[in-house]
Amino acid sequence: MNIKELQYFQRLFQENSFTKTANFFHVSQPTITAAVQRLEKELDAQLVIRDQSHKDLIFTDSGKQFEKHVEQILQEIETAKLEITAIKKEKVRLGLPPIIGGYYFPTLSSQLVSQDLLSQLDTHEDGSKLLLNKLITGHLDIALLGSVQPIENDQLSGHMLSRKKFKIIVSRNHPLAQKKAVAFKDLQREPFIQLNERFIHSIAFEQLSRQNRIKPEIIYRTNDIQVIKGMVANNIGISFLTEMAILPQDPVAALELSDVVQPEFMIQLVYRSNHVLTAVQQKIVNLMTQYAF
Repeated sequence: MNIKELQYFQRLFQENSFTKTANFFHVSQPTITAAVQRLEKELDAQLVIRDQSHKDLIFTDSGKQFEKHVEQILQEIETAKLEITAIKKEKVRLGLPPIIGGYYFPTLSSQLVSQDLLSQLDTHEDGSKLLLNKLITGHLDIALLGSVQPIENDQLSGHMLSRKKFKIIVSRNHPLAQKKAVAFKDLQREPFIQLNERFIHSIAFEQLSRQNRIKPEIIYRTNDIQVIKGMVANNIGISFLTEMAILPQDPVAALELSDVVQPEFMIQLVYRSNHVLTAVQQKIVNLMTQYAF
């Protein structure tokens, strides 16, 4: 059993055709057939049945089960390649959402510099949802992620660093601007300007909407927090943001949510469970877990 045979089998499962699989790999059809036969011999089980009358392929229960393992094996091999390439480059690929990065990284970077670690970082900015997927697939080594609940995944290890509140921001000329707090259900007729669905905010917003049985109108989505603040300042709409993203100098008014039950913005440091941290990666993990988030 070798990697190429596994790749042939996975593609055959996807295409359900020997001809298409052979064309994809630019090999002859007998090459694919022989590879499958070798796998069947090694596993002592029939994986594929060829229905000659209908020219169809039928994967046996053994074949379907084997494909699930093949998918995991090939993914692990790809992840290993990415990890080893990163180690050779002596760079730590750090996932950093813009909100968390903007709030913490300027002060955190001074500590990284003092330990000669900043130059070792290769930062990747994106929403927490996409960064989590990149971490699982081996495209990142470590990630600082935002979530609305503790990240529980058998493939990951993590450290809870901080919990922050979500708030509502409105124009200083908005009728709500004089209030200190507001119930989410009282905002059902307000137009919202929100971060797009790559960010955890969308999950928290939907959670509150379901909880209050309302469906506020979202008139605009963007991945740019400054655009959101500018539109809110001009009274085009209101927004729902983590308190981390709201600065004292912002030209908006920030209100607490008075809901008894409400989501939190959790900050977690996460890496793959089966990933052996290098000395540099371990130093960065140690620094971040000791940092006062």
